[in-house]
Amino acid sequence: MNNDVLFGFHIPSQSVWGMAAALLLSVAVGGAIGLEREIHGHPAGLRTHILVCLGATLITLVSVRMGLSSPGKADPGRIAAQVVVGIGFLGAGAIVREGATIRGLTTAASIWTTAAIGIALGAGPFYGQLALITAVIVLFTLSVLNLLEERMLAKLSGAAALDIHIADAPEVFPQVLACLARHQVAVRSVDYETGPRAHVRQLVMQVTYPSGLDRNTLLADLMGVHGVVAVSFL
Repeated sequence: MNNDVLFGFHIPSQSVWGMAAALLLSVAVGGAIGLEREIHGHPAGLRTHILVCLGATLITLVSVRMGLSSPGKADPGRIAAQVVVGIGFLGAGAIVREGATIRGLTTAASIWTTAAIGIALGAGPFYGQLALITAVIVLFTLSVLNLLEERMLAKLSGAAALDIHIADAPEVFPQVLACLARHQVAVRSVDYETGPRAHVRQLVMQVTYPSGLDRNTLLADLMGVHGVVAVSFL
C-alpha cells in the first residue's frame, strides 16, 4: 500500500508541501460542512467546523511525524485518539434543549465526523481519499437527505404550526404536551414569545400529525387544558 497516493496523484506525505496540502484540504472540507450548517442557522457553523477539521489534521500530522522520528518511543495513535475524546465535549455544547425539543444532535454528529475526517487527512494521502469520500457522503446526508426526509414526512402525515397562549405557570406546558401526545401529534420545535398580556406566554409549535386527525377536536381538547388561554393553527 502506497500511502503517498491521492486519487492517482503522488503527494509525499512527509514533505512540507504534502503536509500543507493536508491542512488546506482540511480547511476546504471543514468549510464545506460548516457552511451547510451555517446556512441552516446552527450555532456551530463555518468557523467551528474549519477549526475542528484543521486542528484534528494538525494533531495527526504531528503525531505521525513523531512516530516516524522516534520509532518505538512515540505512539501516533495515542495522540490522535485524544481528538475523538476531546471533540465529544465540543459536540455536547452544540446540543441544546428547548422545551420539549432537543436541537443540535445532527450538528454535534457533524462536528464529530469532521474531526474524524481531519484525522484521516492528517494520516496521509491514502487515508485522505477516504476522508474526501466521507466528506461527500456527509454533505449528501446533511443536505439531500434532509430534503427527502421533509418530503416523506409531509406525505406520511400533516405538518402545521400551532399558536398557543398559555398562563405563565410551570405546570401548564407539560399538560399541553400530554394532550398533544394523546392525539399522536409530534412536536418538532417550540419557539417561546412574550404574550400580548401579562403572565401569558405565546408558544409557536411546529408539529406533525396523523392524516386522520380531527383538527377541531384537537383544538377543543387543548382549550380544555387548565391554563390554556387561546389556541389556533397558523
